[in-house]
Amino acid sequence: MRRTSLRARVYVTVARLSRHLPAVRGRTRVFLELYRLLRLSKEHVLIRSRLTRPVSFVADLDLHAWSQRIAFLTGGYEPATTEFLLRLYSTSGRRGYLLDVGANIGLVTIPLALANDCETPVIAVEAVPDNIDALLRNVDANGLNDRIKVLPVGLGDAPKTVYIQIEGDLHSGEGTGTANILPDGSTYECVRQELRIDTLDGLVASGQLPNGCSVMKIDTDGYDLKVLQGGTGFLQRNRPVIFGEFAAHCMAWHGQSLDDVRQFASSQGYVVWLQNQRSRRFVISYDSGSFVQDLLLVPDEKTSQLRWCLEAS
Repeated sequence: MRRTSLRARVYVTVARLSRHLPAVRGRTRVFLELYRLLRLSKEHVLIRSRLTRPVSFVADLDLHAWSQRIAFLTGGYEPATTEFLLRLYSTSGRRGYLLDVGANIGLVTIPLALANDCETPVIAVEAVPDNIDALLRNVDANGLNDRIKVLPVGLGDAPKTVYIQIEGDLHSGEGTGTANILPDGSTYECVRQELRIDTLDGLVASGQLPNGCSVMKIDTDGYDLKVLQGGTGFLQRNRPVIFGEFAAHCMAWHGQSLDDVRQFASSQGYVVWLQNQRSRRFVISYDSGSFVQDLLLVPDEKTSQLRWCLEAS
């Protein structure tokens, strides 16, 4: 821990107990509330922590970021997502590489590389410079430089300059966090960081991204469909299975919806399955008006291989 206040040191000491307590409802919420009560939201509590879910690995964390705070308190971040992606990979042909778009600091990327016993390469795409620095440190700390390739770039539907807001309204160099691309013409008042973005097809054309992708995870806070729209050639050549957040309220910032995802998927020879948040399985028929997030885009030719994902199977 570096340059931390007494309040931060007290919090870290107490919060380390969280993952060792019985897994009762509301356990993590108590420690999140303690963080708020200690007025730590504007303080960057930087620690190196060993996480254990779904595998053991170390990570440099900044507890100002919500996902990193959750990882510290629970011992991992969305371990079920990592396990699901690995099962997708094993049942869709076990070939090529795993692609993590919106890798942040590597809380899914690193477990993917460590948990895969066949040493499948993982390519991590991340746009935010502070996140990239932390991602590279975490990859190195886990001895994964030969298993994980980091592409420091943002992606969208066309090469252009955009503005992003970092969680906590940070300036460049102030810390890591989730980022979202601001809509074109947005007048929202926030700290803006300028970012040049490319496309999936552009990365392939420049030789930065190889063909041979089998499974793709995408989490770009509202830009998921735009990333795919910039990669139609990539999708046609590789035919990856795609698991993405596609958060309805975030896509709406950019004038897109679930119906747009469905239309695009159909044009590319994909079907769209919606994750049931209760069962963590997928359904084919659902109401667009009630959609929140989490979709699986499956190439038409792979639907029979992946029917184990479906709720009724």
